This record gives sequence, C-alpha cells and structure tokens, in this order.
Amino acid sequence: MENFISAEVNELIAIKSLLPKFETKKACRDEKKFRIRKLTKASGFSARGLATKLSDCNEEEPCFSFACPECIRRLRVKMISRLAFFCEDYTEWKFATFIYYDEMVCELDHLDIARLKDRFRKQLQRSKVKDIAIGFFEVDYHPEYQQWMPHFHLLVRCENSRSREWQKVRELFEKQQISSDIYIRNRRPVLFKGFKNPLRQVAYICKFMWQQVESYYDGSDNRKTKKTRLQPHNVVSSLLMLDSLRLSDLEFMYGVKRYGAKLRETVRDKK
Repeated sequence: MENFISAEVNELIAIKSLLPKFETKKACRDEKKFRIRKLTKASGFSARGLATKLSDCNEEEPCFSFACPECIRRLRVKMISRLAFFCEDYTEWKFATFIYYDEMVCELDHLDIARLKDRFRKQLQRSKVKDIAIGFFEVDYHPEYQQWMPHFHLLVRCENSRSREWQKVRELFEKQQISSDIYIRNRRPVLFKGFKNPLRQVAYICKFMWQQVESYYDGSDNRKTKKTRLQPHNVVSSLLMLDSLRLSDLEFMYGVKRYGAKLRETVRDKK
C-alpha cells in the first residue's frame, strides 16, 4: 500500500461530487476510534499492538495498514481514480463476482489467499480466457453457515460473458464440492453484471472492508442479503488479518500488470 499511495496518479476523480456517499474523513476518524476500542478490549498482544499502531497513525506518518480506515480512504481515492481511467470505455467492461463455496472456513486463520488466487488464475487459463480481469479478493462472514466466504470482485473487459470460454469457467465453479454439513439453498458462484454505474461499482470493488452478510428468503424463496458490521470477535480477527496483508496479496490481475500506479495490458503471444 505504501508504494502505491506514494506513487503519482495522473488525475484523481472528484470524489465528493461523483461519489456523494463516499466515506468522509470524519467518518474514517470515527471508525478508527471504534476499531481502536475493540482492539484495546481484546485479549492478546497482537490486538493491543495493532490498537497502538492505529492510534499513532496520522497524515504525516501514516501506518499504511489495511486495518486503518484513514489510510484505506487515501488508497481508495487513488485506486478508484486509476481503475476509472483504465476502464474509460465503460461499454467494454462488466462487473463480475466469483465465489468459492468450497473454500469457506470457520476461522480466518485457515484462509490461504495466495493459493486461492493461483487456483482462480489457473481456472481462467484452462478455460482459455483471453479477456482482461482486474479486481480484489474479499471475504465476508455468513452467520447462515457460520463460515467466512471467500470471493473475488472483478472488472472484466469482454464482449460476451456467455462465450465458450466463460461458460467453461462457470462449469468449473459449478462443480465445487461443498462440505456435506453446509446447506446452500441458492448457489450462484459466478455472476456478471453490466457496467451501469461505473464509479460506484469500481468503488465497491475497492472497499477493503470485510463485513457480515445477513440472509433472508422471501415467499418465492428468493434470497435477499444485507451487509452489516461484523460481531466483536470477528471484527478483531478480521482487522488482524487485514493488517498482515499487502496490496499485492489482495489484488488480482489477469491479462494486465501494474507498474507503480499505472496499469498496462499484458502482451500475449500470438500463435
């Protein structure tokens, strides 16, 4: 994160006017105070150490932690600006979510993000996907299953999300073998959406905040969800995990590489 925040970005979008619901600096200060209180009350040296780290963080000497809402806000402004300009021709792009039901864990310590990213990349390669994809890894807690659910939110540049290649990706995700003690009523491991509100969708991808997903079903058995703040014990574990991560751990890129704060499409060999 430190290198990216320090790097120059050619132009920053007007966050206040273009994203009126974007978190304010005051909201981030208040959120940081909340996190410090939760960490201070938690048992364990690591939690109290992170509380001190966040307390000492300021604009002159930022901590660059993914657990710090103020540092994350500065990162998000640059990230959203960079992705918005990279995806300037919005008609070519789609918003996509890929869920690994078979990689759900009851404890965050059991997550292996590097292995998941490698698995995802190999699935795209085996399916012979040639499109560009860029986004981030995320995990949310689902009380319905009492599990953390890992997934990727991506921006995908593709003409047809129902192409033969993407159909192969869907088939791989549909074949996931979920633990027998977990019952998922409505599985939808791959979801593509149009780029109807580009800035909001880019901001959603770059939120770097793990939450709790409350689920309920209507009379037609349609699943509805609502994201809420994590329960105290999960707040602490998620902050400790986030603090241990770097931008390269969470970022997923396929067919594109980052050079400092710039994105460049990978040149593919033509055979």
